Amino acid sequence: MADKYPKIMMHFQQFRIDLSLITFNWFLTLYVDNTNIEVVLAFWDSFFYEGDKVLFRFALAIFRIHHDRLLTTKDGIEVYNFCRSIGDSDLSTPENIKKIAFGELNPFPMDRVNKRREVHYRKVVGELNQLEKMRAEYNTHKKSSAIHYDSD
Repeated sequence: MADKYPKIMMHFQQFRIDLSLITFNWFLTLYVDNTNIEVVLAFWDSFFYEGDKVLFRFALAIFRIHHDRLLTTKDGIEVYNFCRSIGDSDLSTPENIKKIAFGELNPFPMDRVNKRREVHYRKVVGELNQLEKMRAEYNTHKKSSAIHYDSD
């Protein structure tokens, strides 16, 4: 987002918007929960033909279509509320999205996507390792508490 639409990204940073909170559901459901059926079908056609980078292309295109409106938001809550229904807008048509996703956003180098994915992957793995360590410590504490309780 910062590369393609820095004004939106700066605006989001101003309100401490976590972009993944907006796009997570879009990506997880392959846009089914956030757009109309015409957009979903256009996305799936592109996704099966071009692969996972279409996830990012469509998200960026949707943000681009609503660029001006996003920049008028006054706080984080307004941004999140707007983004919750952003895909249902009359502007978010398959034609508009594909025109931007496969025209304006070119080039869209997959190596850059892969590098960023690797950075985030390492971060997630680190967080999962920390969580596992916390679980192990909790379970150890829980077992020792149970043993102590049983001995009384």
